[in-house]
Amino acid sequence: MGEDDAALRAGGRGLSDPWADSVGVRPRTTERHIAVHKRLVLAFAVSIVALLAVTMLAVLLSLRFDECGASAAPGADGGPAGFPERGGNASLPGSARRNHHAGGDPSQPEAGGAASPGTPSTQPPSEEEREQRQPWTQLRLSGHLKPLHYNLMLTAFMENFTFSGEVNVEIACRNATRYVVLHACRVAVEKVQVAEDRVAGAVPVAGFFLYPQTQVLVVVLNRTLDAQRNYNLKIIYNALIENELLGFFRSSYVLHGERRFLGVTQFSPTHARKAFPCFDEPIYKATFKISIKHQATYLSLSNMPVETSVFEEDGWVTDHFSQTPLMSTYYLAWAICNFTYRETTTKSGVVVRLYARPDAIRRGSGDYALHITKRLIEFYEDYFKVPYSLPKL
Repeated sequence: MGEDDAALRAGGRGLSDPWADSVGVRPRTTERHIAVHKRLVLAFAVSIVALLAVTMLAVLLSLRFDECGASAAPGADGGPAGFPERGGNASLPGSARRNHHAGGDPSQPEAGGAASPGTPSTQPPSEEEREQRQPWTQLRLSGHLKPLHYNLMLTAFMENFTFSGEVNVEIACRNATRYVVLHACRVAVEKVQVAEDRVAGAVPVAGFFLYPQTQVLVVVLNRTLDAQRNYNLKIIYNALIENELLGFFRSSYVLHGERRFLGVTQFSPTHARKAFPCFDEPIYKATFKISIKHQATYLSLSNMPVETSVFEEDGWVTDHFSQTPLMSTYYLAWAICNFTYRETTTKSGVVVRLYARPDAIRRGSGDYALHITKRLIEFYEDYFKVPYSLPKL
């Protein structure tokens, strides 16, 4: 017993003296350390409770804010509901004021709402209703109208790189609408007319405007176009012969030290709208008949051959081209230049012409391209058993 007591006093936990010397004594936790631990645990618990309380308060405030917004909808100009607007439309009902600012008909009630006059509907308009009220804001045309035929008359002024145009589009109305929306970009529209036929006469036009965000021309009518009826749309406009390789643009070359200019087109994929107002989506196919007026020192070309040329005394000539087959707008093309050409004819009677600078034609620089084109047309007509669809190339 005496030896065991000595071993315990030596801190060996009951071990013999040789082992007790090699084992350290584990320090005991003091009262001070215990108090510090308790404070840390308490602070952590308090912070968790505070975080939960703040979160619950934020959720409650958010729900309350939504309820307040639903019960007190703002007016059309951002002010409180029930108060008249500033801007001279205070006498209109709430739905009419919203239509007025949105560009719609103030006399028509708001679609989708059953509110009484002076009480704006709290239900927001659907995407379909917004499209019906403002179809020009959509990236694609609505499909209410379909082009059937274009009569396009152009006058090109190559000395200042401008041109004027008149396009008459025969359109079929699929669904009743008060808006005629078609593509137009970088053109200055001077006049718009809409007519049904010679008997019914003109359809009154309330106004028109260009909407650059979607590159469309919007014609607002005083009455609705009837479904399953055909109408004629006439647009007079002018534009620049641009200095870029899109739409109707200009190019140049040097001959005998003199710079000469020509005007050509590049409509693919969606650049016909820069040359004339049209339904410039591939799905809208129509026939085209083009007339181009230019100075007699130039010649004009297009998809189809020239039917007649009318020469005027002031040094101008108007070329009238044959009507095209049914096709999309990006297939249409024309050129105004002073090139010369070489030609050949395929076995099936397709006339193939190659136009180039006069000096290049004299040197025979285009002979290989002309003859290989003829051979390719003949090969593909025989291979696919399908004739070439145009009378010339």
